[in-house]
Amino acid sequence: MKYCKVLIVALCCSTSLLFGQATKKLVDQGDKLYSRQEFVKARAAFEAAEKIDPNDAKIQLKIGLTFLSSSPKFQSLQHLERAYKLDQQVDPDIHYYLGMSNQLNFHFKKAQKHFELYKERNKRMGPICDHKIEECKRADSLMNTAVSAIVKVMDWPVNSPYDDYGPLLNASEDKLIFTSARDSSFFDRRTKTLFEEIFISELKDGVWTVPQKISSNINNQFHDAAASLTRDGKTLIVYYGEGNGDLYRSDYDGVNWSKPVSMGNIINGPMSNETSGCFTPDGNKFYFASDRPDGYGGLDIYMVEKDKHGEWTNAINLGPEINTPGNEDAPFLHNDSTIYFGSDTHPGLGSYDIFKSSSINGKWQKPENLGYPVNTAEYENFFHLTEDKKRGYYASVRQEGSGRTDLCMVTFLEPEPVVQVETEPEPEEVETTQQPASDEFVDPLISLQKDLGIATALKGTVIDAQSSIPLKAQVVLIDNATNTIISRVYSNPATGQFSIDIPHGGNYGINTSVDGYLFNSMNFEVPTFSEYQEIDTHILMAKAETGSKVVLKNVFFDSGKADLKKESIGEMERILTLLTKNPNLRLQVNGHTDSAGDDALNKQLSLKRAQAVVTYLVSNGIDQERLTAVGFGEERPLVSNDDEMEGREINRRTEIEVIQGS
Repeated sequence: MKYCKVLIVALCCSTSLLFGQATKKLVDQGDKLYSRQEFVKARAAFEAAEKIDPNDAKIQLKIGLTFLSSSPKFQSLQHLERAYKLDQQVDPDIHYYLGMSNQLNFHFKKAQKHFELYKERNKRMGPICDHKIEECKRADSLMNTAVSAIVKVMDWPVNSPYDDYGPLLNASEDKLIFTSARDSSFFDRRTKTLFEEIFISELKDGVWTVPQKISSNINNQFHDAAASLTRDGKTLIVYYGEGNGDLYRSDYDGVNWSKPVSMGNIINGPMSNETSGCFTPDGNKFYFASDRPDGYGGLDIYMVEKDKHGEWTNAINLGPEINTPGNEDAPFLHNDSTIYFGSDTHPGLGSYDIFKSSSINGKWQKPENLGYPVNTAEYENFFHLTEDKKRGYYASVRQEGSGRTDLCMVTFLEPEPVVQVETEPEPEEVETTQQPASDEFVDPLISLQKDLGIATALKGTVIDAQSSIPLKAQVVLIDNATNTIISRVYSNPATGQFSIDIPHGGNYGINTSVDGYLFNSMNFEVPTFSEYQEIDTHILMAKAETGSKVVLKNVFFDSGKADLKKESIGEMERILTLLTKNPNLRLQVNGHTDSAGDDALNKQLSLKRAQAVVTYLVSNGIDQERLTAVGFGEERPLVSNDDEMEGREINRRTEIEVIQGS
């Protein structure tokens, strides 16, 4: 017996030793990969070690740091917090890491507390912590005063799993030129990244085509990027990464892009890196970013102007009002007096933010942060504004994106007054999912919840129920508890596609409407949870003709009762709108129950519920002659009543049926 006990102890020790050796081997492998900045591979090694020992604080820390060093950064928080919970002394810099991760997750007060703790324990980092604390205070304020705007990550195939940035559009917004590392066979060993190339996509029938490399004349085997495009779409400024990095110009003759030529020695310094630049609308000035030694910090913004001979004059630094000890990059001139640019030092939410400044009497004013939801605690840069100031295109790292830099479009719901500039007549506007109708709306709170990862993205296609033809529809999100519209979007007329975000923790109705059709009703009772999810659906629209029906998913009654609950008001308003718009329409309201209980009582209850709907409509001005109430009880089930969730619940319903079309 004693021998058996010794043997068991020996086996346990041997097994523990083997597990320990396996864990150490994986951690060592991960550390080597991490030191080479191969963060995804390092994470895989650390996660394999985590499976062996999930309660090792060091392993949790290392996984968190791989996320914090690459993407998606917001996922670092759960691992860093677990590491700290397991061992508060896990790393001397743990409070700094937690501050960074909380900031990226929009937990600004928590982030501020961690930065303050880190500052107390590491005095030499005081200035950096003070800067991060100010960022958190400022971000908290900006989030509470969100800009009235809708930000959307542009869909595939424009965005890819790789870095996509620098969106440039012509005046008619039907050609998109941008930079991407999606399709390069050349690897930059110095930066551990794929070499980037320039791509072009065209808007056809409301959909962006699969991007193609713009031209063999432009793309080369090194880093090349699209810096700016003139309004007519005929002149492209290109960045080439060979040497120190310079700017070049390529012209389009209607068929081909020319071989890029240098912007010249006045713009391209012999020992400096010029990363981006753009012309003013008249072409007489050129603004560009450069790290030449006479600046205020890293990258500064400079301006050159043509003299009477058409030659560039000496570069002028825009001064300390625009430039900082940090980096100012990607200038975009909307007109001669308004500049947009990215900065990592001007007061922002964190990382790079987008700013604008106006020139008054030749003097640049203090830059303004474009605010949330345009800017976040992550990276935003390379901003391009349309001529009417209603839409902006830029690069951003978003939680709903690929995790890398994606192309985004912002629609300003309250655009600034347009500065009148003499231009050629604008072409007819092409209707796309990237150009919402003027009354599109999203509550800023939903944008915040989406960025926090506590919203559900409902994506789908609106089609005719009979022909499957895509339809342009209005899709409205209603908070049933307050009967308020909190989002309104429109589906793409060419594809029928739409996307709308539903916040977690509440009862919401989705109402889809198209002229000449019955509305479509959906309901979401969304619990409060922390994970972002996507739901795909097809919305079938039935024409408002005799025999068509629609289930009222957002009409509610208490069990066994026939009084409309207040959460039903939004749906009732939709029926009122339908009847008002279609004065010849006559409806029958059908009440249905499941098979539980007495048949006669069920039929009576279903009739009372249908009558409650009719009574509401009549009391709000609809002629009684246009409405009929019928109670079917359990006679017409849609599915079997054998299952409570998938049967009886579906069969308990109220619907409207057209008995005379419009």
